[in-house]
Amino acid sequence: MKRIVSLLLIFFLLAGCTAEIHTPPKEPVKSDICAVWIYYSELSMADVNGGSEKTFRTRTREMFVNCKNMGINTIFYHVRPYCDALYKSEIFPWSAYLTGEQGKSVSYDPLKIAVEIAHENGLSLHAWINPFRISSKNDISKLSKNNPAMRWIESSSPDVVRLKNGIYFSPASPEAQKLIVDGVREIVENYDVDGIHIDDYFYPSTDESVDSCFYNQYKESGGELKLSEWRLNTVSAFVSSLYAATKSVSGNCIFSISPAGNIKNNYEEQYADVKLWLKRRGYADWIIPQLYYGYKNDILPFDNACDAWSSLEKLDDIKMIYGIGAYKVNESDEEWDAGNGIISKQLEYIRTGDNCSGAAFFSYSSLVDSEKAPELSSVAQKVLS
Repeated sequence: MKRIVSLLLIFFLLAGCTAEIHTPPKEPVKSDICAVWIYYSELSMADVNGGSEKTFRTRTREMFVNCKNMGINTIFYHVRPYCDALYKSEIFPWSAYLTGEQGKSVSYDPLKIAVEIAHENGLSLHAWINPFRISSKNDISKLSKNNPAMRWIESSSPDVVRLKNGIYFSPASPEAQKLIVDGVREIVENYDVDGIHIDDYFYPSTDESVDSCFYNQYKESGGELKLSEWRLNTVSAFVSSLYAATKSVSGNCIFSISPAGNIKNNYEEQYADVKLWLKRRGYADWIIPQLYYGYKNDILPFDNACDAWSSLEKLDDIKMIYGIGAYKVNESDEEWDAGNGIISKQLEYIRTGDNCSGAAFFSYSSLVDSEKAPELSSVAQKVLS
């Protein structure tokens, strides 16, 4: 009898172990952020020479109602693409994307209106800036005389670098960094924005000429870091200063960064220490890697990129949101053809990771493009389901 009882006990113990091994599939992570980038061309009023407040309100309301109906809850709204402003600023000139001419004003305040309409529709609005970009062409003829970069350009100051692909503030320039930080503080002080957002425009080139003056000063003062390490520290110090400026005005204002999707390139080309920003406080509240890859990408397939980001050490209170390349539908290879389901597959995949708090789509015009509808219809709702 004892032997029978013992055998039964062993049987039930083994059965219990087997049950532990065959665990059910992992449940998708519940997301809370479904965002879209609305960039400067999509906000342009240049076709009507800036238009009127009524025209601007009508266009903005249409966009934001569309966003709400699609299931979007967060908007990254481009307010400073090129050392300019789509809002009333004492620091930067009016953007050419409003009127067709940089420095030419409009009779209304676009950002004030955008925040108002966003909040009326239950949307969060984050002011999106490109910190170091001055122009996408090495041509100063289109820059306003009151553009703050002009005084450095005219004096051939190392604070500004002119490259074949455009004009940029040197990321290592203390004066340029202060200007950008002051600009962020101005936005948070004057507008009820829910966040400040920057994307992957850090170092415009790996060439030593971009910051040689400042690096030489560092070395002459006894600095021992190699150029690449010093650049990483320089960018991180700048990011920390933007974060601090944002929080000093409004502790509830979110500060987010959208780095390049290739982690290796962040370190070797942009000098963005994304691993540090995720595991240490004081750099960002949200990190939104731009995973604009297909599953068949030769260099970095989407699932590999997603897994690499998901595996990074991260503080619990920092959100990881995945950037989805909606713009690539019908504009890339066959994998991206509308109707093939790649976007839905990507949304399903990111939600099985450990660090997913949602998705952000680039960009608005793709989500409302009728030719992309077979691929993008209702995908926003899938993020939060």
